[in-house]
Amino acid sequence: MADVDKSSKTEPPTEKRLSDARSRGQFAKAPEIGVTFTLAAGVIVILAFGIQKAEVLGLFTQSIFENLNTFKATQEGIVNAFTTSYYAMVTIVLPMMICCFIAAFIAEGLQTGFRLTPKVLEPKLDKMNPVTGAKRIFGTQALTTFGIDFLKFFAIGAVVFLSLRYITQDPIFFAPVPIKHVGVFIYKLFVVMLLILTLLMAIIAVINYLIQKRKNNKEMMMTKEEVKEERRSKEVSPEVKTTQRKKALEFASRQSLEDVPTADVVVTNPTHFAVALKYQRGTDLAPIVVAKGEQLFARRIKMIAKEYEVPMVENKPVAQTLYRLGRVGYPIPVEMYHVVAEILAFVYRAHAYYFHRLKARRILTGG
Repeated sequence: MADVDKSSKTEPPTEKRLSDARSRGQFAKAPEIGVTFTLAAGVIVILAFGIQKAEVLGLFTQSIFENLNTFKATQEGIVNAFTTSYYAMVTIVLPMMICCFIAAFIAEGLQTGFRLTPKVLEPKLDKMNPVTGAKRIFGTQALTTFGIDFLKFFAIGAVVFLSLRYITQDPIFFAPVPIKHVGVFIYKLFVVMLLILTLLMAIIAVINYLIQKRKNNKEMMMTKEEVKEERRSKEVSPEVKTTQRKKALEFASRQSLEDVPTADVVVTNPTHFAVALKYQRGTDLAPIVVAKGEQLFARRIKMIAKEYEVPMVENKPVAQTLYRLGRVGYPIPVEMYHVVAEILAFVYRAHAYYFHRLKARRILTGG
C-alpha cells in the first residue's frame, strides 16, 4: 500500500504544503554547512592575525618556559601569570570564538530562513515506534548517513596526511631555529590544516545538502487528491461569498449616498429602483452613476434627492437598465447615452434654478 501511495504522489508540493513543512522544521538541512562556515571563520581569524601575531605567541611561550625556574607560587606571581595568559586568550582565542559563533548562526539561518521552529522540540510518539526505528537504522537514510560519515573520516585522514607532508618540510625539523619560529610553525600548521579541512568539508556539505534536498522534495510530493482537497479548502463557501458581497454592496452604498445631493438627476422605477446621475461639462466624458439602489435603498436615495431638491424623473425601463448595467463611480453604458441625454436636456430646461444652486453646492463639497 505504501508503494502505491508513493507512486501516486506525482504532483509538486504547493506553497502551503512547503510553508507548513517549514513550520514543522521539515526542510533540507545539512549540519556540515554549519561546520564549514565555522571552519572558514576560524581560517579568516587566523589569517587576520598574520605571522606577527604568531611570533608574539612564540615569544609568549618562550617567556613562560624561561621563567619556570623563577616562578613563585605567591599571590602576586599567580596574578601576573593569569594576567599575561588572559591577555593572550582575549587577543587570540576570544575573537576566534566570536567569529565562529556568528558563522554558525548565519549557516543555520541560511538553511532555516531565520525562522524559529518550536514544533521541532515537541515530543513525537512515532519516534518511539520500534518499526519506525528499525526503518531508520536499516533504511536508505542510514546508508546515506554512513556514507557521509565515511567521507568525514576520509577528510580527517586526508587533512592529517597532507598537513604532515607539508609541515615536515619546515626548517624546524632540520636545524635549530629561534624560539619565536615555534609560533610561526604553529601558525602555518593551523592554517594548512584548517584550509584543507574547510575545503573538504565544503564538498561534503554540498553533497549532503543536495541529498537531503532531493529527499525532502520527494517527501513533499502530493497526490492529485491532496492538491484538489487543498484547493477546496481555500475556496469560500457560496453562503460566505453572498454575505461578503452584501457587506461590500452596503459599504459602497453608504459611500454613494453622500454624492446624491450633488447629482443632476435621479431616474426612478418609481418604487423599486433609483439611479442618481451626475454630469459636469468639460470634466466628464459621459454621465457618471453616483448612486444606485433597489427597494429600501432606492427609497433612501429618493428621500435624499427630495431633501436637496434633486430633480427626479420616472422612467421604468431606463431605471432598470441603468441599475442592471451601471457601476457606481463609472460612466453609464454607451448604449444609454442617447436616452440619458434626453433626460438631462429635459431637467436642464425644467429645473434651471436648481442647477444654479448645484454649482455652488459642488464647490462647497468638492464634488
